[in-house]
Amino acid sequence: MRKKLLSLILVFAMAFTVALPTYADTATGSLALTSTTIGLKPGESAGLFAEDNSVAVTLTSANPAIASVSDNMITGVSFGRTTVTATAADGRTATCDIHVAYKGVDVSSHNGKIAWTDLKNNGVDFAIIRTGYGDELPAVQTDSQFVANYNGAVANGIKVGVYHYSYATSVAQAIREAQFCLSILNNRHLDYPVFYDVEDKSIFSKLTTAQISAMAAAFCRTITNAGYRAGIYSGARYLTNLNTPELSAYDKWVAHYDVDSASYTGPYSIWQFSSKGGIAGANGNLDFDYCYQTYPLPAQQSASDSSMTSDTGATLSMKKGKSYTFKFTPSSTSSTPSFSTGNSKVLKVSSVTKWKGSYLVKVTATGKGCTSVYSTFKGQQAVRRCVVTVS
Repeated sequence: MRKKLLSLILVFAMAFTVALPTYADTATGSLALTSTTIGLKPGESAGLFAEDNSVAVTLTSANPAIASVSDNMITGVSFGRTTVTATAADGRTATCDIHVAYKGVDVSSHNGKIAWTDLKNNGVDFAIIRTGYGDELPAVQTDSQFVANYNGAVANGIKVGVYHYSYATSVAQAIREAQFCLSILNNRHLDYPVFYDVEDKSIFSKLTTAQISAMAAAFCRTITNAGYRAGIYSGARYLTNLNTPELSAYDKWVAHYDVDSASYTGPYSIWQFSSKGGIAGANGNLDFDYCYQTYPLPAQQSASDSSMTSDTGATLSMKKGKSYTFKFTPSSTSSTPSFSTGNSKVLKVSSVTKWKGSYLVKVTATGKGCTSVYSTFKGQQAVRRCVVTVS
């Protein structure tokens, strides 16, 4: 009886198996692609295929103005973010996030000494370099590798921006941090913004969004008054909380790792997409970034302008209520320059006197803060001549 029962079970099992429809794995499984995210510069191309090379896919770009497709090749057209959808013959689909951007790193003394030539040769277009952190102890809190990193990047044609790590808990302290950052910069030329790095968890646990926004705005105003472009860096969640009207004018640099695209929905120009990247020229891990726009160099940041010389260095410190006289001498132009400051509430031009082919420009410190002195020739943009800190 047991043998007969076993035989019947086997017959039914075989019949059931034969009756089941059979499909290849390529039809029932998900469609896997060789990449789920691709970074390209405008003009660069990369291939996208199904991981199973026996499966052919058709590619479609959600925005051909950013990334175009031809057969299995994706080509960067203009800066931005879009998606490409791959469709198999059996109807399965999968998407790949496309980032048409410059490729960069951000570094500090934690990364040690960097071989910037190697980074350039490996496709690094820009670097955001830490100036320092806080403001209480300048000798200690200035990043020990800032000068070496800045010089190395510039010497290799890598565009440079900076960031300053904040511990501020008040507007006054944020302003002091900005002034400290400017003193470290010492009038150096930048291609990218000066970023206010607000990411310390204790700040977000102690202060309200309104308080942090006010500090970030104060830092950025101080930076822009000195002639630089300013921005704000933080994680995607924190930066979402800081998507306030008073910060809308400043660039955003968002950090969000291990994803194909940042979850921050506000406008942003730079995405820090990895903190665990390796590259020839640096020991250990580096932070990697995409920048989705070109930063033109404002005329006032030109470090090579030689239309006028000055008897004063690139930076100057003054006390509120005091006056100082610059001697500016045009190099070859016969037109008359005009002079101004970035913030008359901090520093104003009191008088301009022509003397023996030069101009004596008297400025008076009217309030605490940091701003710059500019010269302008007719038909030209203003050129920053000196960063002035008033205490």
